[in-house]
Amino acid sequence: WLVNTIRHQLKPHGINSGWREIVRTMNTQKAVTTLAQNQQDQVIMIRRCSEPNQNVRKLYDALKYKYAPFTKRKSVVHKSELENEQFIEIQAMALG
Repeated sequence: WLVNTIRHQLKPHGINSGWREIVRTMNTQKAVTTLAQNQQDQVIMIRRCSEPNQNVRKLYDALKYKYAPFTKRKSVVHKSELENEQFIEIQAMALG
């Protein structure tokens, strides 16, 4: 249902690509997570999106979406959270 809805919304804008092509195009925009340690021995996590290329912008414009799915996020991660296996798994997923 979701795939058909998106393709239906793109069609009036002359975008008749198959779903695999749409996904391939959208995968060119990346989310990056960076971890760093400050002087207070806190871990700072910064998450941001890359700038979308022209093809991605065309899809966003047709769907009336923002160019960045989220704004730059900066947070302090406490050491106890770093020791938590679940956080490490989430971190690996964010980086990979």
